Amino acid sequence: MDKLEDLKREYAEQDNRYTAYPIFVTVQELVCIGVIANGYSVNCPFGDGEIRYEYTHPDYEGVMDSKSDLIDCLMDGEPGKSRSHFEDDVEEITSGYVWVPVEFFLTIKGAEEYIRCNKHNHGKLRTYVHHLNERNFEMRGLLETLGFKIKD
Repeated sequence: MDKLEDLKREYAEQDNRYTAYPIFVTVQELVCIGVIANGYSVNCPFGDGEIRYEYTHPDYEGVMDSKSDLIDCLMDGEPGKSRSHFEDDVEEITSGYVWVPVEFFLTIKGAEEYIRCNKHNHGKLRTYVHHLNERNFEMRGLLETLGFKIKD
């Protein structure tokens, strides 16, 4: 029962991120959804996203975030060639990334612990706080029944 009491205390004392509603926290991972055509943006049901410019070359398997780093990598394998030899064949790819939920937590502390212990299994991770609306009777009732502080 000590674990539940500790969890209730952490929940009651954590930063509520300026909402009067009870909160829950998601750990989200930034995931590539594919190549985006020029002039388009990332729009998704999961939340926000971002556009990244990545670079590839016929002599390199994969992509890199920096054109300069890609050319440096290519030059390491071919020391006798100049930068200009590789520059013409570098292709810029516009990729779309979105934040996808990975796990859900009641506390920010729990979400951050998950990130610390599982970062080797994921790419870029972040926490994102949501609130339980006043009409989410099931979750509000469950938290209240368990003794969680859900209102001031």
